[in-house]
Amino acid sequence: MRLLRLLPIRIRAALAAALATAAVLGVSAWWIGDQAYRQELPTARHTALKTALRLDDAVPAPNWEDALGWRDRPLASYVLLLADGTVARTDIIGNLDELTALLPPPPPMPDLAPDAGPSQYLARSTDVSITAPPHVFLRMADSPDFSPPDPDVTFVRYQGRTWDDKALEALTGRPGLPAQQVTVYVLVDDAGPRAQAARLTGILLRYVLPFGSLFVALVAWLVVGFALRPVEAIRRQMARIGGGDLHERVPVPPARDQIGRLAATTNETLDRLADALAEQRRLVADASHELRTPVAVLRGSLDVALAHPERADWPSVARTAVTGAERLERLTGDLLLLHRVDERAGPDRLTPLHDLITEQVAERAFLGRPPVEVLALDEVLLPAGESLLGRLVGNLLDNAERYAASRITLALRATGGTAELTVADDGPGIAAADRERVFERFVRLDESRDRLHGGSGLGLALVRGIAEGLGGTATAVAPATGHGAELLVSIPVPPAGGARSYTA
Repeated sequence: MRLLRLLPIRIRAALAAALATAAVLGVSAWWIGDQAYRQELPTARHTALKTALRLDDAVPAPNWEDALGWRDRPLASYVLLLADGTVARTDIIGNLDELTALLPPPPPMPDLAPDAGPSQYLARSTDVSITAPPHVFLRMADSPDFSPPDPDVTFVRYQGRTWDDKALEALTGRPGLPAQQVTVYVLVDDAGPRAQAARLTGILLRYVLPFGSLFVALVAWLVVGFALRPVEAIRRQMARIGGGDLHERVPVPPARDQIGRLAATTNETLDRLADALAEQRRLVADASHELRTPVAVLRGSLDVALAHPERADWPSVARTAVTGAERLERLTGDLLLLHRVDERAGPDRLTPLHDLITEQVAERAFLGRPPVEVLALDEVLLPAGESLLGRLVGNLLDNAERYAASRITLALRATGGTAELTVADDGPGIAAADRERVFERFVRLDESRDRLHGGSGLGLALVRGIAEGLGGTATAVAPATGHGAELLVSIPVPPAGGARSYTA
């Protein structure tokens, strides 16, 4: 089986087709031979019945062989029984006592009418199937030699005319026998039907089976090769597509079958790869651009200090360097996290989002940062790590704190299997045209959101990435108060993470 899996698919298909065809043709050959045997068997029985009629007619003949015409053509094995079960005449060699015990004479029938028709002759005949005793030798009509028969044989039993004592004396050589019917048993010679069935089966097995299997294997080879041509075209096109050359697409066959769906899926994958590559290149370019400013500031301050070390305020230089290093650390940390937003916890790791919100609100109040008013806080468990959910909440609050004038509100509601986290501020707000752009990387909408007073431009991008990684969304909506900004994060709650409300 392991070797079979190593073979090309066309060879495997051809072999499977050949084996299946050989199995079908083999069974068909046996069935056709059996049907041919059954079709010819009535002819053999009819021949046995004619022989029984000849035997019955030859009872009173003084010369048995001449009356039967045996010298012209041998007869199949026969036995003539009297009413008492004794053998009147037979050509069977072997243990006759055991054989006649299996072929008893039936009760006598009314004698034949002078104008008896074929139906009356048929009515006086029956088939008797027995298992021949050992050491009983029978003869077929086409062979003058006696041989042990197959164990299961069939005789035609015929009840003929009623013969007088003279006819019976001529038959048996025993005088004084009462008038009685003689029961004639003739072996049904099925050698001819068997030979014909064997000949037909042999032809099918020797010629039809191998050539038919070979023909079907060839057809399977050609059909599979034709069916795989689109796959080969897809393979060649994929081989031509390089790592950075993702604008080309594989050909899609017109038939909407599995191969057509494979080609369509391949093109969709290439589209996603092209988008991912373009996004990666844009991220690298944006990150390089963002990193250049703090690095330039840091190096500039150090270069100036080193150029005039005697006049440099080294504590101030050190503070500037630390500030730049902290900004670089935050920026690189955000970039690293941006590539891990698809981190998901297992089904047995459920993080209470409401607890994280409570902790962050309390921590901000302790540190003297602007207070956050919690309007609603439902209990929500989400299948995500605490660090990711903490960053999601923290970035939303940092964004609101950065631009709020005096008020920040937060609400966590769980309805209909979805957790909705809303963070709003009373700051300058976000124009309707920019509500989608704020979630892009390194986007700052105005001069007030610059590199010095604003963030790295990755905070809301991280929020959306974390939300989408959990199967949710992050959007900027029109504020309910009519002014300021309002951000909405919707995340589906799994059944294990049920939600219930309590007063904040």
